[in-house]
Amino acid sequence: MLPLRTRFFVAVEGESEQSFVRWVQTLSDANLHIHLDSFLLGGGGYKTMLENAAREHKRRSKKSGRYKNRFLIVDSDRADQGDCSITQLKRDAHEAGFTAFVQRPNHEGLLLRMLPGMERENLDRASVERRLKSQWETYKKPANAYILARQFSLNDLLRAANFDADLQAFLEAIGLRSRS
Repeated sequence: MLPLRTRFFVAVEGESEQSFVRWVQTLSDANLHIHLDSFLLGGGGYKTMLENAAREHKRRSKKSGRYKNRFLIVDSDRADQGDCSITQLKRDAHEAGFTAFVQRPNHEGLLLRMLPGMERENLDRASVERRLKSQWETYKKPANAYILARQFSLNDLLRAANFDADLQAFLEAIGLRSRS
């Protein structure tokens, strides 16, 4: 009998993040025995997304068992909606048993930083997608896991994590990157 995979609950803001989690799952399949159980939140304010993530986590835990850890992946540009700050979100998420993984300024910013030589890029929401498309001409939102796999490697992801504390923490927690 095969041992059970270590399970992680990952609530994601949108389809782009869900594809990202699926891609990370494929990277981990080669050498880790984990399962990233993603749940699509479909946007909203931080408080709403955290509440929906907590409710779904509780429902899935009753149905299929325990998770080793739970994550909430959101964009920092959601802070514009004003229901709470990123600092407050991280505090509330921690109290609810979640680790908040905030993409800066959004998912496109994360993808841009995964491109070789772009790890240090820190652009605002207005310019990040334009900059990403200038470097990756065929990019279309949302890029599915297959497209991400064709564009990026594990090395790209790990290199970007050297400059992104939330990404680094996520990868360390699931075992894809060792703690430094």
